Amino acid sequence: MINNVRNTVMYILNKDNNGYLTPDEFNAFARQAQLDVLEDVFYQYNKWLNKRLTKQAFSGAADMVKQLSEVIDRFTVQNPLTYSAGIFQLPSDVYLAIDVVNSGKVVERVEQSKATYLLNSGFNAPTVYYPAYTQSDSTITVYPSSIVSNVSAIYVRYPLDPKWTYYTDNQTGAAMFNLGAPDYQDFELPYNYSNDLILRILKYAGMNIRETDIISFANNEESINTNQEQ
Repeated sequence: MINNVRNTVMYILNKDNNGYLTPDEFNAFARQAQLDVLEDVFYQYNKWLNKRLTKQAFSGAADMVKQLSEVIDRFTVQNPLTYSAGIFQLPSDVYLAIDVVNSGKVVERVEQSKATYLLNSGFNAPTVYYPAYTQSDSTITVYPSSIVSNVSAIYVRYPLDPKWTYYTDNQTGAAMFNLGAPDYQDFELPYNYSNDLILRILKYAGMNIRETDIISFANNEESINTNQEQ
């Protein structure tokens, strides 16, 4: 998919001599575009879920929730957490934490401000059967403190950075797509998000080369797509 996306981006940019993107520039814009689209997937998911729950949308709402949920599921993983000095370290690729699990049991999250009260509560204090945790930046603390192993996190991970890999043609000096490069990485979003990626990359490219026509084109196309999704 990444080669098709790049070819389209380059075609639009070159059509009116609007400039050229180097492979490194394209990869940087592609990375940000994929993050933007994933963020929009979460926004659309919450919007359609609320519509369905509040009965504002009947026809198609369930399908939209299902489709968007399937995209999110692509990035949902469960990984064990490393324990050290009383805390568990979250993985570096956490985009959105969903649940913490200890030996098959879901651990309840509590706010830091309520942790002291909860721990001193004789009736509601966490136990090995009903554990709890607090989160601070990239670490979590699980209660009771006797729990030091078998803790894992279920979370939505960051997508892998897309990378359009290439070799340089000896005769023309042009960058040619190299699918077999060891560091090649395609977009992880489904193929039907190609247009969204193209438009967002064009927007970043337009800002980079200061071409207002490209930015306007990308914004107009995004507006059309947004209106069609309403």
